[in-house]
Amino acid sequence: MGSNSIHLEPSVHEIVVAGSPDLHTVTSMGGVYRFVSAAGLAPFGWLPEDLLDASQDVFVHPDDVLVVAEAQAQAARDPGTVVTTMWRFRCKRGGYRWVETLSRETELDGERVILSAARDVADRKEAEATLHRLASTDPLTGVANRTVFMDRLLHALRRLDRREGVVAVLFLDLDRFKLINDSVGHLIGDAVLLQMAERLRAFLRPEDTLARLGGDEFAILVEDMSWAEQAVALGNRIVEAGHAPFAVGEEHFTCTTSVGVAITGDAQRSPEGLLQEADLALYRAKDRGRNRAEVFDEHLRTRAVGRLGTERMLRRAIDEDRLRLDYQPIVDLRTGETVAVEALVRVWDDQQQTLIAAETFIEVAEEAGLLGTIDDWVLAQAVTQAASWRSLFAGSTFADVAINVTARHLANAGFAQSVVDLLVEHGLSPGALQIEVTERVLMEASNSAMSGLRLLRDAGVRVGLDDFGTGYSSLSYLRMFPLDFVKIDRSFIHELGRGPTERAIVSSIIDLSHALHMEVVAEGVETAAQQDELRALGCDRAQGYLFAAPGPPGAIEARVLYNGVDLAG
Repeated sequence: MGSNSIHLEPSVHEIVVAGSPDLHTVTSMGGVYRFVSAAGLAPFGWLPEDLLDASQDVFVHPDDVLVVAEAQAQAARDPGTVVTTMWRFRCKRGGYRWVETLSRETELDGERVILSAARDVADRKEAEATLHRLASTDPLTGVANRTVFMDRLLHALRRLDRREGVVAVLFLDLDRFKLINDSVGHLIGDAVLLQMAERLRAFLRPEDTLARLGGDEFAILVEDMSWAEQAVALGNRIVEAGHAPFAVGEEHFTCTTSVGVAITGDAQRSPEGLLQEADLALYRAKDRGRNRAEVFDEHLRTRAVGRLGTERMLRRAIDEDRLRLDYQPIVDLRTGETVAVEALVRVWDDQQQTLIAAETFIEVAEEAGLLGTIDDWVLAQAVTQAASWRSLFAGSTFADVAINVTARHLANAGFAQSVVDLLVEHGLSPGALQIEVTERVLMEASNSAMSGLRLLRDAGVRVGLDDFGTGYSSLSYLRMFPLDFVKIDRSFIHELGRGPTERAIVSSIIDLSHALHMEVVAEGVETAAQQDELRALGCDRAQGYLFAAPGPPGAIEARVLYNGVDLAG
């Protein structure tokens, strides 16, 4: 023990207990160690003689020196009061460990000193740090989570009161990421998300915030921007970076990126409102073909208000049983006879007193989670109507009712069997129903959805590709899918007869479909010239206003039974 050390009388044994795991110390008012318990030093690697007569500051983390000094000053100002503080104690082999210290001022051997008992709480601090990390970061990528992002966005907006510039939020996701998860599994998908997070970090400054909001959705907060164009440029760079494939093991996956950008210089804006604007801009990027960046503007706000009104109208219509089915005839181009109808869902808008077509509300229904309810209603209604017509039109050429099916239904493991059971319940053969899927649904379909499609076809339900030519696929894709017919999109039919290009495209679709033993249906036929051209090219069936507009069941019955085109036998 050094020459200035203090000999503790037995009366203080209640403070310094022999063999206590805590670190008991006595320091002078100047911060010099006068006594150190041996057992309490073990976690730190020191011996008592290493500390005696040394300054306490030597063993305190530089960032905590003022904390310790203030605690001891407080103890000196109020003798007898125990002061608690947390600080980091230096270890002999390097590094620091957290300790919680209880200190009070007293007098020993006629000298005022500070008695302290310090407990190693490194494990507890590590646990607290882990909990904080889990509460504030995304567990997969390690970037901030939604809670932290929204908190930082709130503070960034409020700081606009004290400085010039703008705050920008970029909302982005990976295009068709679901295909990766569904085709090769979530482990590969997670690896892609990790790489995406690293790519995004490379674009950002230390003061920017990157967060994963869920799934494949990321958000970026950029502060201290001088002009809005900087945020747009950042969005475009992110889109360009998405063109590079993601390498996972020996596999490479291409997954482009869509970005929505929202910008403000208003300190009173709400974080939720700004993020929603970025989300709306992202939706527009998706709507315009993906793989691009879009900026929020007031037109998007107006559109969002309109979509909200449409959603409310839809919910009322479903609750009040105001869904309707119209039917449009599909004719055999060789005979002119009605051989099938396509069921088209409508909604009766009680406020406008009019029927609203599906193209007006179908996207809103999907976003609002209402599409499944509507699809179930359409299926049940169409099968019921088909059963009624099968009896009424006995002996006529009229055969099938076609409905559109979404990816959600196809992916449902029991959907195919439920369709077959519904047909049997109504006394119909599977061939009485046609299932139509769009290119988008087919190209983005999961393995389970494709299995459902094959089960339907194997059961005898006819399956067709709707709106061919508007999605991602090419003619070569037709042979990959279990299809009975292809419907050529109306955009090609509209231009038919105006030039050789459109005729060549339509001719190619018809020839390849026939080579693959598929029927061809032309949509949107409006003129006799288009009908003649399609007949010359060998198209099998057609539908459009040349033959009939979509109408209620009574209009179909009148056409089949009484107009002389395809009289019942």
